[in-house]
Amino acid sequence: MRVLFASPPGAGHLFPTVPLAWALRAAGHEVLVATTAEGVNGATQAGLPVADVAPGAPVGAVFRAGQGTPADRAAWMRARGQRIAAAGSRIDTLLLESFSRIADLMADGTLALARRWRPDLVVHSRLHPVGPLTARALRVPAVEHGFNLLREDDLAARFLPHLTDVYARLDVPLELPDRVVLHLAPAELMSGDGDGWPMRYVPYNAGGALPDWLWRLPDRPRVLITLGTVVPALAGLAGLRRTLDAAAEVDADFVLAAGERPDLSALATLPANVRVAGWLPLLPALAGCHAVVHHGGSGTMMTAICAGVGQLVLPHGADQFGNAELVGRHRLGMWCDPAAVTPAHLDALLADGPATSGVGRAAALMADLPTPVDVAGQLAAHRSHQRV
Repeated sequence: MRVLFASPPGAGHLFPTVPLAWALRAAGHEVLVATTAEGVNGATQAGLPVADVAPGAPVGAVFRAGQGTPADRAAWMRARGQRIAAAGSRIDTLLLESFSRIADLMADGTLALARRWRPDLVVHSRLHPVGPLTARALRVPAVEHGFNLLREDDLAARFLPHLTDVYARLDVPLELPDRVVLHLAPAELMSGDGDGWPMRYVPYNAGGALPDWLWRLPDRPRVLITLGTVVPALAGLAGLRRTLDAAAEVDADFVLAAGERPDLSALATLPANVRVAGWLPLLPALAGCHAVVHHGGSGTMMTAICAGVGQLVLPHGADQFGNAELVGRHRLGMWCDPAAVTPAHLDALLADGPATSGVGRAAALMADLPTPVDVAGQLAAHRSHQRV
């Protein structure tokens, strides 16, 4: 069986699909990733064959990459994120429009690739409507791959009015293919409506060298701090200033996972109990941590659930405000404005109190779900049944 993975370039969309791609390859199936921009390098890092379906396309401009000052971009991200959160479990029209613009840039190349390669299935991020378009054109099933705690029964259909011109340009009927939806969390944690196949979220955020100190048992609690990849690229690390000031007054060690070649100029002097690290594979980094302070990105939130650690979420934009609310609702931790962090927030995070009382249950529920290996077999059986 051949499986095409169609993904927008962002790591938050590509990385959650990698474990399923690995599982399919290990089972003997062929896999090919169709993406562009930074997604090409991301797929290559994961050891997957990849095609750039929109070389040179201005996908970054859709999300204001490189436009204005970091403060301008931070304000834009915040306003956008608050609007997205106000929509609840339903995807706001703002995102439908943005990801439809991405789809417009990637659809021609993805479909041309698919017509040459002839996949039997098309797996796609839930916010990448190129997947259903390609599957419908080839008359094969589409597999909508989730990446967070949201589900929405009619999400794929809601994209169609935004893509009328794209479907017409490519001479594809404006309708959905046969579909499977994968939910990457237990039903008890999901928000919204809609049926789907459950699959365990298996954390992946590329490889990386693990420093020796990471394996040493700390003398006091260790807390990981990260803003992921998108927030530092768009707005810098200034949103962590209050967190680091508060950390100086807390009896714990803090690890700032700042990524490759971080710009620390906005942080001035760091407290003595804060260690700066480069890119760290998130799950093993959390294995020696008591908690994590992060921006609310879906990948970080889901990995923290799997690791069974408490979370303090400092939302900056995108889906982060909604994720922060879900972390609080399920007692996986707490959240606050990045400019409002105090030592009391960090002490509460480390106290194992009511705010984090749901952490163990959530990790256990996640661990009980079918693995990507299980789902790879189910998908192969589903496709074989359709051919009968």
